[in-house]
Amino acid sequence: MAGYKISRNHKPCIKTRGPRGFAISGVKEASPAALAGIKRGEYLYKINNSLFHDILDYQYLCSGSSLLLTLYNKKGQRRRINIDKQYDEDLGLEFFSPTVGPVRHCRNHCVFCFVDQQPTGMRLSLYEKDDDYRLSFFYGNYITLTNLGELDIKRIVRRGISPLYVSIHATEPDIRRKMMGNAAAGNILQQLKELVRGGIELHGQVVVCPGLNEGAVLKKTVEDLSFFYPGLKTVALVPVGLTRYRRRLAPLSSFSSLQACRIVEEYSAMQKRFQEKLGAPFIYLADEFYLLAGKPLPPHEHYGAYQQLENGVGLGRLFLNELEIWKKETPASLPRKMEISLVTGQSGEVFLNKFIKELDKIKGLRAYLYVIPNSFWGGNVTVAGLLTGSDLLKSLRGKNLGDVLFIPSVMLKESSTLFLDNMSLDFLSAGLKVRIVPVKGLVGIKHYLWPAE
Repeated sequence: MAGYKISRNHKPCIKTRGPRGFAISGVKEASPAALAGIKRGEYLYKINNSLFHDILDYQYLCSGSSLLLTLYNKKGQRRRINIDKQYDEDLGLEFFSPTVGPVRHCRNHCVFCFVDQQPTGMRLSLYEKDDDYRLSFFYGNYITLTNLGELDIKRIVRRGISPLYVSIHATEPDIRRKMMGNAAAGNILQQLKELVRGGIELHGQVVVCPGLNEGAVLKKTVEDLSFFYPGLKTVALVPVGLTRYRRRLAPLSSFSSLQACRIVEEYSAMQKRFQEKLGAPFIYLADEFYLLAGKPLPPHEHYGAYQQLENGVGLGRLFLNELEIWKKETPASLPRKMEISLVTGQSGEVFLNKFIKELDKIKGLRAYLYVIPNSFWGGNVTVAGLLTGSDLLKSLRGKNLGDVLFIPSVMLKESSTLFLDNMSLDFLSAGLKVRIVPVKGLVGIKHYLWPAE
């Protein structure tokens, strides 16, 4: 399942601003703020005698080389600090919210929303529904534009907040309103027009739902969007992802192999037409469509700058590219005998099988591949990044895992050792009685097998 980004890092939104400004959650070591003696728990009120409202104001006001900061402590005592730093050097302050102020939340009720398809009892950040253009700019989060007014769009254009990533789904107003459960969702073409005219680079996402926005609706959507190229630079077509937690939600169906095959055939032809007309494919199909259809992935050149990876577009091709490098650069033998094991989700099986064949050629190495079904979410969720610790424990207990088990680092919360279900890496390692090493790509495995290389 592609096209759904689980937020592993955002904390639940809390009130961070009072009459004394925004609470400081941390100060980076050796930063200008740290050297000036600013402490966690103080409140930043003004920068150069100007109030600020969010991360955009903060970064703009802090870009200069000479700053006057007005701060308050918890007792309400005010102080002012002059700081000299390099132009555009990070001041070093951290806040409780990624936007400094409150995060804008989603007002939609999308029929395919992945957040609504999660079980209860998980950490609060997984239920966060942000729809904030600032997070789109800084982190690549997809936004719907339904909570933007004219002043917001003018601010985006004036500040040059670019690129932005937009969830479109349909350009037909009634269809988009129905899919997103929001009467304000029908104005997408006008909003895209204003942003593109203002010089904002956009990337789009269409979650394709059988019976809702496929067929003639999808074709019209793609044709409508193509007129915004090159301002709207890429559009990803992503099959809807469904879990087993859909009770009391609108009935939806997954794509069959035959349906996926039709999508690949029809839109591959459209890509060729856009390539001739626009100089780029413009629309990009998620890897899952090719896998469902049993079709080969497009070549490396097709993906350009790989700007739709978050939607599962081109991940398979990047892996195959990395595998070609592995074949050319990897030694033929190990310095010592070793048994290793690897895990992946069902959608990664076809790629990891190719890798296992290469591992089998290495003298002194024996490798095992375990393809893990997603029992936690169920449905058509097949990507490795959404596997949980409980999925691994259930599937791997009692299996021969060798000396070390490699798992994709994307399974874990960033800068943490927790899986999506809050199971720790240490707990899983103890349960399986094996050392577990998270790796990012094949290079991580290579460095473990040949540490001196």
